[in-house]
Amino acid sequence: MSLSTFVRVLIRNWWLIVLATALTVGSTAVFVLLQKPVYQAATIVELKPSVVLEDPNQILNTINALTRRNVINTIARKATSMSMHEEVAREMGVPVEAVLSARVQTITPPETNLIEVRAQSVDPAFAAAVANTVAQKMLGQDYEKVISMEVIDPAVPPTSPIAPQPMRLLTLGLIFGLILGVAFALMEHALSVLRSGIGILDDKPLILQQPALSSVEATVPAQHNASSEK
Repeated sequence: MSLSTFVRVLIRNWWLIVLATALTVGSTAVFVLLQKPVYQAATIVELKPSVVLEDPNQILNTINALTRRNVINTIARKATSMSMHEEVAREMGVPVEAVLSARVQTITPPETNLIEVRAQSVDPAFAAAVANTVAQKMLGQDYEKVISMEVIDPAVPPTSPIAPQPMRLLTLGLIFGLILGVAFALMEHALSVLRSGIGILDDKPLILQQPALSSVEATVPAQHNASSEK
């Protein structure tokens, strides 16, 4: 298909493209309106050598352990364990299912001694409370008195949700609708070409069904006419 034919097909079937786009964007908008907003709160915890360490070698060994990330990753993993969820639920006086629904996550930014604790909920205050409670429980754990932890950025109730993202979803719906409309337009063009081809084939048997005269049959009437004239 040439470019000019493609453009003509799109122009001729513009209503299919508009209809598909409108239906897709409309259904996406309804989906967004039906979704409850989800909020995410985060608490940042810093790990550093304990202030009770006086031996320079112990301080250096602690710094090296934090640099290798093994200790940080272990602490971060324990913050998302089932036992941590149960402790947080008891501390907050809520069912453990409510804490599990908060989807607690820990992020360890590279080249830092920081752990970011994230929690999600449809209630922004609950999300912040879960993140802060997990951080406080991390501070209360015993790390052989060589590592101290400090909350440097406590979570606050977020004001804007992280999901759903209306503009992103509507943009994707618009793009998908345009693609779907173009596909419908090309399909309609292919079907029209197929129908016209079948119509031509249906007309051909009317011509082919007329028997052709053989050379002998064509010669005999000619001789008969000649003898009659004599």
